[in-house]
Amino acid sequence: MKKSLMILLVVFATVGAFAVEGMFPLNELHNLNREKLQKMGLEIPLTEIRDNVSKAVVSLGGGSGSFVSRNGLIVTNHHVAYGAIQYNANDKHDYITDGFYAPSFQEELPAPGYHADIILSVKDVTATINKAIKEGMTDKARFKAIEDAIKLIEAKVEKSTPHIRASVASMYQGRQYMLFTKIRLTDIRLVYAPPAAIGEFGGDEDNFEWPRHTGDFSFLRAYVGPDGSPAAYSKDNVPYHPDHFLAISIKPLKKGDFTFILGFPGSTNRYMTSDQLDFYLNKQIPLRLQLFQDIIGKLEKIGSESKENGIRVAFWVKMLNNSMKYYQGVNDGLHRDKAVDIFQKRDAKLREWVKESKEGSRFEGLIHSINQVNDQIKPIANKLTIMGYMRLIPTFSSAGTLVRWTEEKVKPDMKRDPAYMDRNIPRMQTRLKSMQRNLLVESDITLMKYFLHQMAALPKNQWPETLNAAFGKISPNELSAAIDSKVEDMYKATKLTDLNTRMSYFNMSKEELAKINDPLLKFGGDFADEMKALRDQNESLAGALSRLKPEFIDMIHAYSHNELYPDANSTIRFTYGTVMGYSPRDGVSYTPFTTLAGVVEKETGKTPFASPKKLLELYRDKNFGTYGDPALGGNVPVDFLTDNDTTGGNSGSPTLNGKGQLIGLLFDGNYESISADYYFNPALTRSIVADADYMIFVLDKFSNAQNLLKELTIIQ
Repeated sequence: MKKSLMILLVVFATVGAFAVEGMFPLNELHNLNREKLQKMGLEIPLTEIRDNVSKAVVSLGGGSGSFVSRNGLIVTNHHVAYGAIQYNANDKHDYITDGFYAPSFQEELPAPGYHADIILSVKDVTATINKAIKEGMTDKARFKAIEDAIKLIEAKVEKSTPHIRASVASMYQGRQYMLFTKIRLTDIRLVYAPPAAIGEFGGDEDNFEWPRHTGDFSFLRAYVGPDGSPAAYSKDNVPYHPDHFLAISIKPLKKGDFTFILGFPGSTNRYMTSDQLDFYLNKQIPLRLQLFQDIIGKLEKIGSESKENGIRVAFWVKMLNNSMKYYQGVNDGLHRDKAVDIFQKRDAKLREWVKESKEGSRFEGLIHSINQVNDQIKPIANKLTIMGYMRLIPTFSSAGTLVRWTEEKVKPDMKRDPAYMDRNIPRMQTRLKSMQRNLLVESDITLMKYFLHQMAALPKNQWPETLNAAFGKISPNELSAAIDSKVEDMYKATKLTDLNTRMSYFNMSKEELAKINDPLLKFGGDFADEMKALRDQNESLAGALSRLKPEFIDMIHAYSHNELYPDANSTIRFTYGTVMGYSPRDGVSYTPFTTLAGVVEKETGKTPFASPKKLLELYRDKNFGTYGDPALGGNVPVDFLTDNDTTGGNSGSPTLNGKGQLIGLLFDGNYESISADYYFNPALTRSIVADADYMIFVLDKFSNAQNLLKELTIIQ
């Protein structure tokens, strides 16, 4: 008999309105109920999805996308392509505000830092990893053994096959390891972006909210060398020809229509003990919310000083606002659902089963052991969080990269920190170069002061050693002024703001770099070394969790007899569901569609609810062409809801119908579902999708992007 681990779930709707939980790896699709999927509306075999449709889906690093033409055209979200839009924008060509369209290949713009990964194969390498783990190993030795085994597997694949990237992903908290081989295309170019008034209509105010009215889409293109091989940007490169690309269906949708989504969800953590969840919810989230709120305020102030400043800080403001609302949603949702109480009762049930069941006796003390590891993390968590977010300071972050690189480059490649292996050198160099485009020294100085003040506010015994060495002997009354003065002095003397200097440092030896009299370089390098030392100290904790958490998964499975699925970890996943609304609270019910009429209803004439004049004229004249939906009063559909299980990283994922045709782009989740990354509430979990109909309407009627439309396969 199956036993529910999600006891005391508050039921907000009927069983038929519950979301489908699970982000399923492609290699596990054969375990799904095919008859159920067919009854829901899936018309193609699961093998077709695994072997062909998935080949059209790409990881863009921080989001997902899909090929929609034989010439390497990729459709993704506007907010996923935002970095490329911002990179190419300036005070003369404000592509953020005005949008961008390249009618020909020659007019497309480079998007440095972007890449497109195409999955070629997936292989279970659990047995190989487990062979590296020896009986009696310490937890730290276990961690290193797993890390070294993964590096060896990846290096072997990449050495034998040119142009291939390999990555081993831990599934089920280390219960299983899967090897993904993929082609990485690094010449990515911007093709089309709607104006911000369409692509991010509603801005941060509407973020994670329903109803939404956002045309969150853009187009990129992948290029390769003349011989068809992946290559860095060159004017001689040619468009990539994918093995599979998606047709786009703009046939009207209706409530209950089947949907499936393929993409690269970033991270969920649904297999936590109640102690882990309680610490995360009540200690870590409040700190992150405060950090984001403070930083956003400082960046917005700097951005308001000039248009150029506004463009340069736009990406970080957008990203941080998204992160802040995410953590606020997690906080509100977990408190709303009393998730800690639910997890505590679940853990009590598990302990009782372990005590009374012969089958469960092998898990004696397991939850306690996991909580003991968590207890060791708690005292240093705030320090690590603050130090980690200092990566938001480009010059400071570059100092750490340069110093760490000189330390790692002298080691054999297989002995290096994974981030500094040869395979990652081009990416390091690209980051050091591309940061120049949006570098704003005033912003770096402001954030550096802020973070140092935040660390100085920690109890003295939690101060980083680097901070203590610089300010440990200064009296509390003089500390604030001393921090500000040191930061100002470092930035007056540093050469890290100069691109050519940074790249020359990259090629230096450790001894040569040590001779450079640059206080910011030394300060940032010392911090990076301390972060490395802290990570090394925590390897034993990570090793312990790699030993304990797979047992916890086994425990849950043995108790419930339910089929499980691995947490999201940026590997490709399949989720399925239907077009469906929801009821967020008593007396409120949301339908699953929004239309252009709703855009006009929200119109205020002021950002973020100011639409382009031409779009308003199209609505006024009812100039909808063939894009209106009779079931929606003839209006053009803009966004729709599904009950697919998705999370961050799925942004830009193709949402497909039962025939495997693209019907929209996932771009968000509703506010009530954000906490599903930790506790899945099926009554409230929904995904928000930009309707393909609106996407084609904007391309045609608003932008007159006829060359782009000719390239697409559109089914009406």
